[in-house]
Amino acid sequence: MRSAISVILSSPVPDNKMSHPDYEQTAHDHAALLLLLRPVGTQIKPKTISRLCERIVKAGSRFSVSDSSGGTREILARFVREHPVENNDWGDFQTHRRLLGLITFGKYDNQTELNELCRLHETLKVKYSSTLYDSRAILFGPLESNGRHEPPPGYTTPSNFKTRAIFYADEACLDLETQTAEYLNFLFWILESKRLERSREKIDRVSLLLAPFEKKDFIGLDLESRNNKKRCVGRMTKHLGDLCLQAGLAADALNNYNSAANILQAVNDWLWLGAAFEGLCAASVLVLYPNMCRSLPLQRNSSLQEGSPSKQRSGLKILKLMNQSFYRRGSQALTVLPAPPSIDMVKANMPHILLPEEISKKYREAIVHYSKYQYAGIIETEASFKATRISIEQNCTLQAASYLNNVVLINLPLSEQEKIDRFTTLSDLYTSFGFDRKASFCLRLAATRHVSQNNPNPDWQQCYNLMLQATSGFKLSLDPVDMPDGQRGWPAIQIQIINELVAAANRMGNPALATRHLTFLLQTMYNHLSLTERKDIALQLQNVSQQCEGAPVPLVLDSGTVIPPANLLNIPKTKLFTLKNMQPHLQPQKIERVKEDHGPFLFTPINFGSLERKNTSKSKVDYLWVEGDICEVSMQLINPLPFELHVSNMRLLTNGIVFESIPESISLPAESGPIAVTLAGRPKEVGDLEILGFSTHTLGVKSNCRLRYMEGMLHPQYTVEVIPALPRIDVATSLPQTASFSSGDNIVTSASISLYGGESTECTVTITNAGQVPIEMVELSVQSALDAVTEGKIFKWSDENLMTQLPLQPGSSASLTLYLYAATDFVAPSIRNDVISSTCLSQPSSLMSHSGHSSLPSRLSSPSHHTKRQSELTSSFRSGISSHSGHSSLASTRLSKLAVPLHTSNIIEGQLRIKYSGGAGLISGYCRVSSVFITIEMLPSVQITNWDVLPAETPLQFYLVLDVSNMTNHEMELHYTQNKCIYMEGKEPCRIPVPVDRCPLNKLSMNIILYHFMLIEYGRAYHECRVVFFTSGQYKIDIQCSSKESAPNSPILYSELINAGHTWRYIPPIEITVDDY
Repeated sequence: MRSAISVILSSPVPDNKMSHPDYEQTAHDHAALLLLLRPVGTQIKPKTISRLCERIVKAGSRFSVSDSSGGTREILARFVREHPVENNDWGDFQTHRRLLGLITFGKYDNQTELNELCRLHETLKVKYSSTLYDSRAILFGPLESNGRHEPPPGYTTPSNFKTRAIFYADEACLDLETQTAEYLNFLFWILESKRLERSREKIDRVSLLLAPFEKKDFIGLDLESRNNKKRCVGRMTKHLGDLCLQAGLAADALNNYNSAANILQAVNDWLWLGAAFEGLCAASVLVLYPNMCRSLPLQRNSSLQEGSPSKQRSGLKILKLMNQSFYRRGSQALTVLPAPPSIDMVKANMPHILLPEEISKKYREAIVHYSKYQYAGIIETEASFKATRISIEQNCTLQAASYLNNVVLINLPLSEQEKIDRFTTLSDLYTSFGFDRKASFCLRLAATRHVSQNNPNPDWQQCYNLMLQATSGFKLSLDPVDMPDGQRGWPAIQIQIINELVAAANRMGNPALATRHLTFLLQTMYNHLSLTERKDIALQLQNVSQQCEGAPVPLVLDSGTVIPPANLLNIPKTKLFTLKNMQPHLQPQKIERVKEDHGPFLFTPINFGSLERKNTSKSKVDYLWVEGDICEVSMQLINPLPFELHVSNMRLLTNGIVFESIPESISLPAESGPIAVTLAGRPKEVGDLEILGFSTHTLGVKSNCRLRYMEGMLHPQYTVEVIPALPRIDVATSLPQTASFSSGDNIVTSASISLYGGESTECTVTITNAGQVPIEMVELSVQSALDAVTEGKIFKWSDENLMTQLPLQPGSSASLTLYLYAATDFVAPSIRNDVISSTCLSQPSSLMSHSGHSSLPSRLSSPSHHTKRQSELTSSFRSGISSHSGHSSLASTRLSKLAVPLHTSNIIEGQLRIKYSGGAGLISGYCRVSSVFITIEMLPSVQITNWDVLPAETPLQFYLVLDVSNMTNHEMELHYTQNKCIYMEGKEPCRIPVPVDRCPLNKLSMNIILYHFMLIEYGRAYHECRVVFFTSGQYKIDIQCSSKESAPNSPILYSELINAGHTWRYIPPIEITVDDY
């Protein structure tokens, strides 16, 4: 459009120009009566003014008037709070710019104040006297007047006060709407008379209407020329069209605009031709889009959501209302307007009306004509805004954008405030049809105008507010939750916007806001910042937060805007976050209870798709925490900054039951990590505990780092079940601890001891209640790799003794005695004897294990296994069994060649498991298990390496000859009968005879006691006996049975008498062969 400028018809230095643009104008305003609402004096309250103005606007924005012909006209009125006189001078060019009415408000308490109010009102009348039709003064006094238009008794108005005043004693103003309607009707009839007067003027007598800057252009020109006469007629016809449009005669206005356009186009009067085209468009829009009026401004509603658009621009809207068009037409909000008629019907009644697509075309032509005049830039700008609103109504987005682009290209000598208004209006319009980025761009420009060097009153608060509103168009949300991990928008622009917000907040003197925005910048734009930028921003944040540290709470601005909290999620960066199970000896275990049989067995089929399994949370851990006990979370932190980072007050963030977090602090070296950190706390209640993340305090900012917003976390949260409190114990023993043992499997301490084979000892185990819950249940057991019989021999204790000490109160101790016995096999294995015989022994083989086979009784031994005994050894036994000295000499002289077998100690390991519980934990069925790791080193003491059987001096006994070795390094006293013993030096072997009574097989008998007098036929009797064979060979077992002899003087049967004292013998004897393996 601007490129179409070819000539500039205006003078280089105009006398007057319209320097106060009205960017809120619409096409409907061409048909509206312009009225000024102005408070006078200082007594009246602003709230009272607002209520009065609101009532006037509702009552008079749209009203109906019956004309002289009986028809009804729809009249529009527009109310403003400010109207520059310079703009009033453009009333000949466009009549809707004329101020036609004036209403003032004032309050007085005495006659002097009343006189002052009247003077101020008359001053305003003089100021707008060139266009003002009539005025009203609404005055509030202390007394009620006798008449509505008469002052109260005792008060008079000045003689020069010619205005019709309305007097009220209070602010209720019951007939305010009636008075307003009467006043507006009066203005209409004045306007109607002006219109009729103009319409009756003769064509050859009409005067030339001029725009303010055209007055010098026509000085000295011949106005009687043909072109100038046409110019006068065309301009007057256009002016009459304006009056018809304001008077509610849209059809007449269209005819006049169309005629004026034809005339003005013929004489190349481009400025007024553009005005005729704009009037034609305005009249057409009024008919085709009657509902496109402004909406009535609503009062602020405190229930509106924080951060909504109505609150975000509240300050800006108030500024516009104060300086430009404070009140908008809005009666249509109260009354339902009829639907617009169809195009065909309207075209039939109004042949000159423009079709919707023609409206945009004509508006474009009007704007092009305006652009030809340097001092019509404001007119062009306002026309562009009006055309934009029409295009938005027609849903022509690109067309509306082209009009706004033209506004940007118009270079006007505007003040900084007018530039701000222009950019904010552009932003509002861009936003209305979805051009958010351009809207934000304009808002950002408006913000910079508030603090530009040319602005005599820089306002950083308004700059910040506009900059804050501009964030949405750049896809920048100040809520970190709305900023996804991926790229959203333009990071470079977003970083620039945030930095500008930080600068504005600092210049405002609000360090809390600056801290919040810097924190947000590091949180959301961290991946888009270079290493240098990260360092600089972190240091800047550290400096700003010294004035006001950041906290993870929303910030509410004075305008009502809420700044969401921001957190430092990447400083330090979390690599790992894992919940830790409790220590093995503190882990709760379910008490296994014996199930009772309560009735028939009910079968339930397996349901693989059960809802319970589907509803199981993946983030719920498979272990339990205990109420009141320390619970831990393991983390790994990385410091990405090139300087040392101090992180303090680290705590766990939880939800659900009450949880007491224990603070932790750490200093991370520059560019270090990952470094392990453990956070701990105590659950104070029973139930499900949700671990949401952790909190930190670093760079002067307190942050709540939630897992759901952090990168690389497996779960958005963790859930752990907390069970009731359980007791805790400390276990100590009277034995020294093992040098090293396994720390797992509930082991809390250890005990070790060395015992010689057959030796026993006692170990005192002390159990101390180290918790706050009494111990009501204790169960002891031993876990080892031994079989049950051997285990029972080695470990013994008394459960009854421990039970008598329960319950064990907190701080109390209980003790039990653990009996340890070195159960070992004193007989050396045969395979070991073979090895010793073949490798280590130097004595003849007749003294070793083969002698056992050669000592079989002659009666039962096999000839093939019989070997002649050494008489020397036999005689030695027989001669030396009566004294200790004989044994010693035997051991030292006769058995000096017996070697000590190779033998190592035997290590026995076991765990004394202490299962205990009490309090609410016991009721819930949970317990704990602590174990004592016990190591018993069983040292060999005495070992029987060989044995033999020799006949004794009497046939009723024999000698069991044992080869015994002292496996210790100490002297040993060995007792082998009730009154005999032998002393053995360390590692010394000896042979000792042990006299043993014989047990002949032929004396084995059994007395079978029958409960009947005789054994019935085919009856059976059963007897079991065990026989031990000491030597191999062939044996015969003789089995006999006999009946008892009859007792004297007892009745007996004949059969019994025959069998009395009779003996039966089993023939042949049973032969048993015993082999030596």
